[in-house]
Amino acid sequence: MTAKPPILGTAREWAIDLSVATAVGVFLGVVGPFGSYFNGPVLARAFYWAGCFWAGVVIFGLSIRLAIVAAERLKVPAWLMVGGAILIGCGLQTAIVAPLASTLWPFLKSLSLLDWYGQCLAISAPIAAGFTYLRARLQAARVVPVIPGAPAEPALVPSSVLYLKMEDHYVRVRTETGSRLEAGPLARVLAGLSGLDGLQVHRSWWVARRAVVGVERDGRNLRLRLVDGEAAPIARASVARLRAAGWLTDGESAATG
Repeated sequence: MTAKPPILGTAREWAIDLSVATAVGVFLGVVGPFGSYFNGPVLARAFYWAGCFWAGVVIFGLSIRLAIVAAERLKVPAWLMVGGAILIGCGLQTAIVAPLASTLWPFLKSLSLLDWYGQCLAISAPIAAGFTYLRARLQAARVVPVIPGAPAEPALVPSSVLYLKMEDHYVRVRTETGSRLEAGPLARVLAGLSGLDGLQVHRSWWVARRAVVGVERDGRNLRLRLVDGEAAPIARASVARLRAAGWLTDGESAATG
């Protein structure tokens, strides 16, 4: 079975991130952007910018990874949680950057914390958002390497699939005999299941009809109760389609109205 990546990232990912942060920090220390060229010798500038990027890697690296996991568990859009993490992360970065800069260059003490937060937001937010998007795209396209001597994973038998469930950038494929992870997105895995009697009931769930044992209501929301005890959420946009397919009765679908 394909191993699920660590929630907080791998040691290799962190090593790459911190190496890039150091290189970019030194480069910015040399060129001195945003008027920092006049703030003393190049070594002081390089120390400052490298420190800023190191702080950013740690703060945003942790907060964004945790935000993505929280979005999956809370069933909310990932961009919403990541956006909130970036706004909070800029505040934490301000608490580090402002004292560091004021210590190196005392004349900067005249700037308020709001000024520092605005600068962190203008510089760090686009970088953090762009890097998060790029990493998600790379992980989605990543091919799992074959370990020499390891037994080959058996080919997926479409007729045995009970449901598909998104987990971060992977898809959990639940079959009659167990489960496995496949590289996402969900549409790619679904492409190999054509002709099966099933429906995509949520942006992160596809369910086979024979896997459904009942319908349960959670307030105004509906969930499909599945054979293995899982509960698949039903998106409101999918209610009419499920009702037309005979998966829901009129009384059940009225719960979302």
